[in-house]
Amino acid sequence: MAETVWVLDSVYGIGREDLAKAVERLLATDNLSIQNERQVYIAMTVLESGTGSFSDALIGALGTWTGRSATLTFDRKAARLPGFQLA
Repeated sequence: MAETVWVLDSVYGIGREDLAKAVERLLATDNLSIQNERQVYIAMTVLESGTGSFSDALIGALGTWTGRSATLTFDRKAARLPGFQLA
């Protein structure tokens, strides 16, 4: 999912609101099986709100899902998201 969002953004220049809608549609598709749907949904809401990138939010959500107290990062923007700690 991260690669799909990256391509839609980087190659096709789709804005964050439309990216979030695309992810939402993919999550709602019955004939797709998406791993860690809940974490993808969390990342989609972060993207939609404009508070961070989809990939960063997905990494943080997956870290939380695996029971980690925080994901260390050097990225100041990512450090503002839940589940991250500035290294």
